[in-house]
Amino acid sequence: MIIDNLSNAEKYISLHKDFKLVFDFLKNNDLSKLECGKHQLRGEEVFFNLQEYETKPTQKLEAHKKYIDIQVVAIGEEFMGYTNIENTSLSEEYDAEKDVMFLTGNVDKLLATNKNFLIFYPEDAHMPALAVDKPSKVKKAIFKILK
Repeated sequence: MIIDNLSNAEKYISLHKDFKLVFDFLKNNDLSKLECGKHQLRGEEVFFNLQEYETKPTQKLEAHKKYIDIQVVAIGEEFMGYTNIENTSLSEEYDAEKDVMFLTGNVDKLLATNKNFLIFYPEDAHMPALAVDKPSKVKKAIFKILK
């Protein structure tokens, strides 16, 4: 798991062949002005879902097997829960079609704003969309990069 300021994104492009594509897109586009929905950067290998929702006090803990997530808040802020998958237990079986499994476990909270990004690898269980003080509206992009 990585969390850093968007201004430091260049430091991470060597970690995966497609991170440059994502970070270049972020540098050249304003997520807050894009329409919600699925946006493909390179087919099913690199795409993102842009969502608007209200944060909640608790959410499901999830992890993926096929994709790496890069999550970027465009509007608002939220806490993201995080723990290594080794610290969890399975609560819902892996759904290969949706590339998601749900888990239980304790998490550390990380603040996600429009100034930073979070990278979650398959070993990183995460709990998105947690309210900071009270439920609030958020617009966020979840980039999916085939590992």
